[in-house]
Amino acid sequence: MTMLNKNVMLRTLLIIMTVLFGSSAQSHAAESAIQILDKAAAKAKSAKSLKAAYTISADGHKQSGTLTISGDKFIIASPEIASWYDGRTQWTYSTQTGEVNITEPTAEELQQVNPFAIISSFRKHYKATLLKSAAGQKKIKLTAGNPKSDIKSVILTLNSATLYPSNIELTMSNRRIVNISVNAIAEAGAIPLSEFRFDPKKHPGVPVVDLR
Repeated sequence: MTMLNKNVMLRTLLIIMTVLFGSSAQSHAAESAIQILDKAAAKAKSAKSLKAAYTISADGHKQSGTLTISGDKFIIASPEIASWYDGRTQWTYSTQTGEVNITEPTAEELQQVNPFAIISSFRKHYKATLLKSAAGQKKIKLTAGNPKSDIKSVILTLNSATLYPSNIELTMSNRRIVNISVNAIAEAGAIPLSEFRFDPKKHPGVPVVDLR
């Protein structure tokens, strides 16, 4: 990919979706950054599914797409990459290669992309602090404790009334700045398991490479 390493992009999008989305609780001045994130994470876990539209900007380029999460399952769709994960098996389609790769991520690999694995460990690996912000906004900075982290820090801009994110700015290990604008967020109903699996009928002629 020209903008972001594929795994970094997937992990970034899932961090956004899971740590931030779905909290409708009101924020109070006395609340800490951790308390705000905890409320958002709890609401995200309770939702049947969450859907978001996003635009990533980096190095003068933009890339838009959508992200859907239901429990430990997810779907990512963009012009360059599509990925389906049903809780065990992952299918990843790249327009660059023109093929689909099938894998069964290990626990360590899921730590890189599984949103709930990230939630369970973000307290250990990121320090959250509140920043000064404009009226109607609330900003939180997440700073990685591990100097080898691909994402060194994240600045989250949220609507102070809904705690929905409107903008996410990431500083990568190579000092590149990646900006993610969240264009829309919505809770949705239950999604059939089949939707989280690659359907060859919808992608005729696409070669499938089984890497399991």
